[in-house]
Amino acid sequence: MRLSKNNLLIVGIAPIIFALVMIYSFGSAIQTLAGAVPPLGNSVRLIYTPLVVIGAAVFIGGVIYWCILVYYIHLIQQNEVVIQDNFTQLAGSGTAHLESAKKLIAKVLEDIKTVERKPQQ
Repeated sequence: MRLSKNNLLIVGIAPIIFALVMIYSFGSAIQTLAGAVPPLGNSVRLIYTPLVVIGAAVFIGGVIYWCILVYYIHLIQQNEVVIQDNFTQLAGSGTAHLESAKKLIAKVLEDIKTVERKPQQ
């Protein structure tokens, strides 16, 4: 299945938007835990900054990975077009060579038959 540029754009951007929603939910959950009463709130406050950094790093890493993946899909599609064009050209060239070889073989066979029909002296 070949993806159009619009489809590639949608495939590239939609997961990033979903990831933003998930990161927002993650951040709001951390905020809720950090604002909790002291037994739970104190421990969350200690790891609040690392959690934010980990969430941001996961998001950035995921976005980079996803963009590279979509770019590779685009490159594969472009290479497929180039390969198909080259194959068509090579197939046309090969057909011409086969036609000339077929004519040459027919001519050689005709010459052989002609020599065999002549009475030997």
